[in-house]
Amino acid sequence: MLQFTKYFILLFLFTATGSFAQNTAINTGINTKNPGSRLTVNGSVAGDYKIITGNAVLGYTDYYAAYNGNADAMLHLPPAGWGSLKGRVYAIKNTSNYMLTVIAPAQETISGTANMSSVTVPPGYYAKLISRGTVTGSTWELLAIMDGKATSVTVKKALDYSFGMDIGGYPISPTGFTVADNNPMFLPESQTMFTMPVAKPVFLNVAIGLADYTYPRVFSKSPYYRCDLVIDGVVVSHLFQIAQQQYVGSSLRFNISGVLNLSAGPHGIWVNITRWNDDGHTGNQRLMVLSVVYDGVYLD
Repeated sequence: MLQFTKYFILLFLFTATGSFAQNTAINTGINTKNPGSRLTVNGSVAGDYKIITGNAVLGYTDYYAAYNGNADAMLHLPPAGWGSLKGRVYAIKNTSNYMLTVIAPAQETISGTANMSSVTVPPGYYAKLISRGTVTGSTWELLAIMDGKATSVTVKKALDYSFGMDIGGYPISPTGFTVADNNPMFLPESQTMFTMPVAKPVFLNVAIGLADYTYPRVFSKSPYYRCDLVIDGVVVSHLFQIAQQQYVGSSLRFNISGVLNLSAGPHGIWVNITRWNDDGHTGNQRLMVLSVVYDGVYLD
């Protein structure tokens, strides 16, 4: 009787319609006998829905998160060191009237038009990100950011500028400059002009690469630098980045991203750099601009 029961159960699993099944290609089907993909679902699919009202960290069980708080907030992505996150997708919408900033973990970045430490999601906008499966550097990828209230939008370019030093360029070049303690310095080759045809919020991404040829090098000191974005002669208070130098003489990299409301007409943009905390090193440092990249888009 026991042996008969076993055969009956196996026969039922292989022939019943609407059951869990696998074919010879090791595909899995739910409510289907012949799955054509690794996972085939003949029916609806549900993901976790979560409403947050303040600063939060996304976890393993999260999928869709809607921010509906009463102030600007920060939403932290989980560190890659939590485990294998490859392919994990987060959908995030800002349903509030305040700014939401999605932040990558320390020492990690989000891949968009540049490697960014954070992504700003304005009120009414929606962002989607996926884990790249890496554990250092650019661990997350920005799949989309769009106006969640619009039926369709067109992404238009507002700013597209780049500068790169010639390969093998000598340190004594037009891109060289000296920076001292707590004294903002204009970054050579960072100034350009662009024109907005309409008044719109602009998504800005900035990438800066610097070399340090201060001599002698001081391997025991690791100063901090602050990089500020300047628009029309005014420092933009929320668009800046702080980076620590590994040692005096090592290279530096800055990435700045965010949203800025701009009026129609011409605008000037450049970058200021300040030795923000000298970590005990008080001598002037000689830096050189290796690259400057500006990217700005708006939705129409």
